[in-house]
Amino acid sequence: MIQLAVGPSFMLAAIGGTLTVLTNRLARVNDRMHKCRDERDEAVPAKCIDIDTELGTLNRRAKILNGAISTGALCGVIVCLLIGSLFVANELELAFDRPVAVLFVVAMLALIATYALLLVEVFVTQRSINPT
Repeated sequence: MIQLAVGPSFMLAAIGGTLTVLTNRLARVNDRMHKCRDERDEAVPAKCIDIDTELGTLNRRAKILNGAISTGALCGVIVCLLIGSLFVANELELAFDRPVAVLFVVAMLALIATYALLLVEVFVTQRSINPT
């Protein structure tokens, strides 16, 4: 039964790496937002429109990244529950096949949502860099 927990353990490590990437992207968005706000304070009115547009895009990216981080963290929690349930089921000699399968499917759905949101954020970023 311990071998069954090895797969989810690797999955948990992959989720941790994904969350690191997402939080780094969010930190870069946050830094750029602060820089834009500082530039806006000193900008002429014509330039303020461009800065406001960029701030809107950055805000959208931050919201998408927050969603991705939330679903990624949810996936990690579910995988932890999955690993814990495997050990408990083994110790108590319970047939816990269906709940484990359900937890795994829900974790996969959360992971799919995480990567889908990451793709959306990448597309939004690319569109803001090259709007044509």
